[in-house]
Amino acid sequence: MATVKTAPTPGPKPDYFVVEDHLKCQTGEGEKSIDMRIPLDRIELFMDMGELDLASQKLPRYTLDNILWPEDRDELVKMRDGAKVIEIITEFTKALGKRMGADMGESEPSIASSESIERPSDTTSDTDSE
Repeated sequence: MATVKTAPTPGPKPDYFVVEDHLKCQTGEGEKSIDMRIPLDRIELFMDMGELDLASQKLPRYTLDNILWPEDRDELVKMRDGAKVIEIITEFTKALGKRMGADMGESEPSIASSESIERPSDTTSDTDSE
């Protein structure tokens, strides 16, 4: 008699992951999906955030009010757990920055390089270099 193999049970979803153009966020209030398709005028605001004279604790509110889509902002503002909202906004800014880097041609390598970027490679030839 042949045994039937069943697919392994999938593990829990990660707290944050990107699916196409959305950041998926697992919360105690269910999954939140934040749209990362941001129009150019808001992308420019996002890129200028580092130059603003805002205390770091003000950046989440700035992101909520100026970068996110209104419907995503409203969904986050309604959440009971404000600390989780701050965490979601932090993950959103990381994911958006990464997405913009990829869109602007700054891709990450698909495999780790054997070359160190912090110091020159060890010499492997038998000749002395000057």
